[in-house]
This record gives sequence, C-alpha cells and structure tokens, in this order.
Amino acid sequence: MLCPLEIDANPISNRILNGFDTSNFELSVPSPLQPRDGTRRNVNTRYITFELGFDFWLPAEDYRIAGNVDPFEQRIANSTNVNLYFMRQRFNLVNHKLNLEYGIGLNFHKIMFDNPIVMDRTDGVLSFNYEPDIGLRKSRLNSTYLTIPLLLNFESNPGNSRRSFRVAAGVYGNTRLGSNFKQKFRRERIKDRDSFNLSPFRWGLAGQIGYGPVNFYVNYSMTDVFESSKNSGYEISMVSAGFILIPF
Repeated sequence: MLCPLEIDANPISNRILNGFDTSNFELSVPSPLQPRDGTRRNVNTRYITFELGFDFWLPAEDYRIAGNVDPFEQRIANSTNVNLYFMRQRFNLVNHKLNLEYGIGLNFHKIMFDNPIVMDRTDGVLSFNYEPDIGLRKSRLNSTYLTIPLLLNFESNPGNSRRSFRVAAGVYGNTRLGSNFKQKFRRERIKDRDSFNLSPFRWGLAGQIGYGPVNFYVNYSMTDVFESSKNSGYEISMVSAGFILIPF
C-alpha cells in the first residue's frame, strides 16, 4: 500500500543565489496503521495467530475395561492441541486497556492412547477395546473443530505490547468438521474416518495471560468429549493448554 508523502518547508526570507536551502526541509511518511490525527484505532485486526499446547482428557471416574486397563490413559507428549486463527479483532472499550476480543479459526486435537486401545463404533455404539496381541504400536484419535472465541481483554500498556502485561477471559464455541482414528502397526497404518460419537457442538471457558512476547492459554470444555446420549457411559471433559506462539 502506497503512503502519501508530505513535505514541510520553513519559509526562508533570504532565499537567494542558486535555489533553496534544503537543510530546512522535513520529509515525513504517515503510517497507514494509525489515523491521521495520531489517535489509536478503536478496532484492531490480526489475521494470523497461532497456539500450540497439549490436550488432557478428564474422565468423570476411574473407568476400566477388560484386563483392568484404563482406556483413557494418554501419552501426554503426543496428545497435542494446535489452534490456528485466521482472524482476530479487538474492539476498544476503555482507553484501549479494556477490549473485547473475538475471531474465527480452527482447533486441531490429537489424543494418543498409552495402551493398545482400538476405538470402534458399530451400529452407533461406541466401544474401547484393549488389544495387546495384534501388534498395535500406536493409536490416536484426531479431531478438527471450527471455533469462535469471545474474550474480555486487559492490556496494561496498550502503547507498547512488548512491555505490557495482559490477561483475558471469556468463552468459545466449536463445531466439529471432521475426525479419524489412526492405528500404527509394524508394517501397516490404518485410518478410520468416523464421528466416533464426538460432540458435534461444544462450548467452554477460555483464558490467556502473559507479558510481552511470552503468553499462555487455557481452554476448558464445558461440553463432554462424546455426545451424552451416545457415549456408552463414558463421561469425559477436556482441558487444552499451552503457548501462544503468534499472539495478537
């Protein structure tokens, strides 16, 4: 985007000889990011923000299946959460310190099971089967959700984000776009695309805290991972937490 150039010159009463005294000229380029009167915009937009963290399933009780195995025990280091927001906006409420923040993006969830668990959905019935004798090395449930967050944001120093303490709290809403269950064997990989009775719509509580470039997020789902009427008795909530790598 081209910016108009403004040239200011002080009048020189004794302008003589060969032209002008250029030492009195000042060249300024107004920034397109600020209004011309120097005030801050009431609506600021960021088109790409990125979060990376981990997913934690929280079963309502200590569920056990055949072999006295916990079917929801996770490999935490491999149970990742990636949040990619295409657009986020902040609307100034009070002196740019208190803002309403909202946007739209995608949540990617990967839950890796620590035990050789195979998920199945037959005739709409969800099951988790312990399979220690089939050579299963890894099994993972993947899901993708479209998300819309709505938060109240506080910035201690809105004029300098690198020296600003910030905190935000609010809610989010999700709708499921797709899901699959992956199994890895020694010489074979199987991907089963299915809903696995995952909740098609979810909502939860969202929070952020940070200072300068170091920022953290946490999302707590108020909706169970699986549909309440189709969860086969497994009530599980979820927390996602991690780092905001590309902040607002």
